[in-house]
Amino acid sequence: MQVKIVVESEDGDVSLTSLYRWLAEDPEVTRDASVLPVATPPGAGEMGGAFEVINAVLTHAIALGGLAVSCAAWRASRTHAPVIRIERDGVTVTVEDDSPDTVRRVIDALGDPASQAGQEDDPVADEAQSSVDGHEPGPG
Repeated sequence: MQVKIVVESEDGDVSLTSLYRWLAEDPEVTRDASVLPVATPPGAGEMGGAFEVINAVLTHAIALGGLAVSCAAWRASRTHAPVIRIERDGVTVTVEDDSPDTVRRVIDALGDPASQAGQEDDPVADEAQSSVDGHEPGPG
């Protein structure tokens, strides 16, 4: 699964670069995803373009939860937290806070419905979702 991450900020690519570094150093993200900044093509007479987006290639839908949590944590660490848009296949979800509801919204909107349907009775998926919710899995 591939998603595109855009940071809506007035500081050019500084915030995007900061988020990229945050994601690239988060073992919860890098275990199941590859993140790469994508630069805009340089204009005539320019040496190189600024970063425009971050592309993330996730190995499975559950990795989307870790990516959303990490994006929300990065926002929470910022004094003036910019809005983050996460896009997949024409669907865009805006991250404007670091609440568990926002993380759930990202997963619900962008997750792979086929994978989620097959994980309803999956204890690994239940444990991963519980860590996103902030609750420990209980006895089944």
